[in-house]
Amino acid sequence: MDDIVKSDTHLLKKPLSFAELIGNGAQFEVDTSDINNDFHEDLAFDDNDDVENSEVDNETLESPWTKSFDELRQLMTPISEHIFKRITREGIKEQGMVPEKARVALRYSAYWEGEGAPFDSSMLRGTKFEFETGCNIVLEGLEAAVRSMHPYEQAEFIISYKLLFHELGCPPRIKPRADGLFKIEVISFTLIGDQQSLESIAPEDRCKFSIVYPKARDMHLHGKDCVKRGSYHSGITAFENAISSLNYCRLADEKDEQQQRELLITLNTNLMVCYNKLNKPQRACIAMKALRHLTQNHPSCKALFQEGRALVALGEYKRARLVFVQAQTKQPNNKEISDEIIKVDERVSKYKQSEREMWSRALSVQQQEETKESNLDVGNTLREQQFKRDFQSLLEEFEKSSLQSIPLSRKMYTDEEFDVLRLLAVQRHLKLSLSPLDVDQLTLAKLQIK
Repeated sequence: MDDIVKSDTHLLKKPLSFAELIGNGAQFEVDTSDINNDFHEDLAFDDNDDVENSEVDNETLESPWTKSFDELRQLMTPISEHIFKRITREGIKEQGMVPEKARVALRYSAYWEGEGAPFDSSMLRGTKFEFETGCNIVLEGLEAAVRSMHPYEQAEFIISYKLLFHELGCPPRIKPRADGLFKIEVISFTLIGDQQSLESIAPEDRCKFSIVYPKARDMHLHGKDCVKRGSYHSGITAFENAISSLNYCRLADEKDEQQQRELLITLNTNLMVCYNKLNKPQRACIAMKALRHLTQNHPSCKALFQEGRALVALGEYKRARLVFVQAQTKQPNNKEISDEIIKVDERVSKYKQSEREMWSRALSVQQQEETKESNLDVGNTLREQQFKRDFQSLLEEFEKSSLQSIPLSRKMYTDEEFDVLRLLAVQRHLKLSLSPLDVDQLTLAKLQIK
């Protein structure tokens, strides 16, 4: 029995163009890294992707139609000469159809006529499929079908071979002149803007708001697309370039001023999100300063939330809590704000506990030192008293003896003890003197009474 070779499914670093594949061929490189899709489309609080990958059963992958395509076309509506469509779930029409220059996320399965299993399916790869419209990345027929759909919509399409693999196909897997049945679900789409939009402005037009404003909006869309894909540095560059171009413009009237202010508020708010993502809280606070000026010190709840996060990162817990409370007054039921306030309170509590423990240890050490010094003073006093008694006894014996002088060693006594000894000698009319020949030699002598 032949061994079954198992392999993991990987994504490509750059999408593969079927036009190039059919023509002169194409090179590709496998991307084994994880894709970062944890940023919400509109840069809101929730950073999690709303679309979850679920397990796919065989029924989901089965073809919805195994009979003749001619019969199915009778149940469909032609949307062009080469594409027929049947909607199985209505989409959100208010959001419009998938436009050109958009990044669209979808699930799809593709079938040949009369076959129940798909020849290609994003579900087999266990992930949604994304591509940019207007870039000739996918099959011409697949993009044309997707461009006819709204977000959340599910539909089935019969696409002519003329928009798929053309006359020759790719035998044996793809037959010549083979039409395809596509089952497609559009999850969402986002406008991707144009990275080169500002560079295309002529130097003499860079101060004209009517020309710069739409280009700045395009750059803003490009920045959002970068951020959604986890490229925060590129997003920051796009947002900052858009801000710089808007600030350089001359405004004709109040309408221009309002449009400029609204876009600058959005751009600076998105900058704060990116700076916090990259752990640059100081930069986030600078962007917030600009926002407070633009909003006359009435920033949005989202901006306050991001400022609070930046202040927490800087260790400014008291200020952060005040900012979070301000954000909560704007959205009282927002759970993320409540969670952040709880986290700040916990950090402050731990900080205060650590501070109490530190002071407790410091005071304990101080008390021990004071006790040690006190005991030392008591010991010194007792030793001084005992020395005084011993020396008084020595002086009494010397006075009673017939000796006129006795030698003593200076090294035997400390400076304090020597002072006591000298004072006692004077009180008893005795003389304590140092030897002129040896500074360590003392002489205790009786005074001669004439």
